[in-house]
Amino acid sequence: MNKTEILTIQSGKIQGSKEENVSIFKGIPYAEPPIDELRYSAPLARKPWDGVVEAFKYLPVAPQPPPWDDSYPAPPQSEAECLNLNVWTPGCDDKKRPVMFWIHGGSHIHGSGQILTGKEISRKGDVVLVTINYRLGPLGFFKIPGGASNIGQSDQICALEWVRDNIIFFGGDPDNVTIFGESAGATSVCALMAMPKAKGLFTRAISQSGAVKSQGFEPSKRDVTAKMVLDELNLTSDDIKKLRKLPVEKIVDAFVAAQMKSYQTGVDMDCRPWINNENLPQHPIKAIEEGYARDIELIIGTNLDEWKFWRVFEPDFEKYEQNKMKERMSLVMRMDGEEEATLDTIINTYKESRGDKYSPMNLQEIYDMYMTDSVFRIPSIKFAEAQSKHQENTYMYLFTWDTPFENGRYKSLHALEIAFVFGSFWEEDLFTLVKKTDETASLSDKMMSYWTSFARFGDPNNNSNVVWPKYDTENRKTIVFNKEIEVREDPLKSERKMWNKMKQWAHF
Repeated sequence: MNKTEILTIQSGKIQGSKEENVSIFKGIPYAEPPIDELRYSAPLARKPWDGVVEAFKYLPVAPQPPPWDDSYPAPPQSEAECLNLNVWTPGCDDKKRPVMFWIHGGSHIHGSGQILTGKEISRKGDVVLVTINYRLGPLGFFKIPGGASNIGQSDQICALEWVRDNIIFFGGDPDNVTIFGESAGATSVCALMAMPKAKGLFTRAISQSGAVKSQGFEPSKRDVTAKMVLDELNLTSDDIKKLRKLPVEKIVDAFVAAQMKSYQTGVDMDCRPWINNENLPQHPIKAIEEGYARDIELIIGTNLDEWKFWRVFEPDFEKYEQNKMKERMSLVMRMDGEEEATLDTIINTYKESRGDKYSPMNLQEIYDMYMTDSVFRIPSIKFAEAQSKHQENTYMYLFTWDTPFENGRYKSLHALEIAFVFGSFWEEDLFTLVKKTDETASLSDKMMSYWTSFARFGDPNNNSNVVWPKYDTENRKTIVFNKEIEVREDPLKSERKMWNKMKQWAHF
């Protein structure tokens, strides 16, 4: 192993490794162990340590339920050690490079900052990359009297404060930080833009397949979630002292048991951030509409077929009966507060809009389109609309490259773009399904260039690529990433207009 020189940062002395001219520091603790009285409390910045931290390998990640697929085991977990981060840098010098701060996805319940290597984006973009771990699920987004609110988000802010205080020693510029994330990580990005305690800790943001829906931030949903978990533990909401003394495995097991019951009963459990007076005083979209983040430049976008990701866990999805799919759509619409009478309009709109690409156009395909738009694309458009009114450097993308995996049945599914953004291809990985070829490497290089140029200047463009125009509500120019990159005005316009009439967006 090639080792870096020993660095002295504010936290203490540290030594990492070197690979391909990139210095790598793994498993740096940024907060005190969140155990005992610090369980369900806001994070405390890590006290300076003695000796030299050998940052050669990843530390454990936050405790979480088992992964959806047993063939992809979760990395080691530890409540005491989970508040750690990783750094990739081209040089620990005084060049003050742009900093890119990655927040992983996983429904705020799963995931880690370990699944990616940052070598390619750091080296090719000449940026300092930081990936973090933060508390998840029943430890990070649990509403209980006496406990802190939005703990996982507070962990992210604590990590950003560590970056502010220490990243200069790694060749980074603490005054030029771009936060970016995918799925729940993108939701976290959008929430951070509305959180007062995050003000001044970053200058730019990239939201990949996330944004925020109109519903879901109500505190009442967190009360339901907490009660279901506490019932499994035979505790009440005033038992935080007992909850802090339980083995963490029991809490995670209770959460899993509550999840299973929620699937059976139709009760909606939720582990997203929620509105409260402590750290998220209003819905993020409302805050953005009012110009709260007018100083933050933004890239935001989605993949065309996000919902195909969940079909990976339903391998026989093409065989589903059409009536069953119609029932699914009706159920989701009721949960969203929509009238079932609009179902035929929705079906016909999607058929007319995309019938040329999806043949045959059945209800299973339309259901996937509806869910993609409901959860990802339309919330992202709404967020871009709100931000572009106050910040001209707002950019929208649509990723449409289809994975050839299993004859292309999963199309441009959720999380597919991550491999391209980081230049990291894993042939065996469930969540990317991307092999490195001349085609994928070329698209990846271009996307990395856009992302890192944005992190450096607030403008994703450079001379070698298609010009990515700014987004506004008049032209809605959107860059489309596929084998060829192009710019379109208001892609899938008829679908967007249909969604504008939906009740769930009426109050925004």
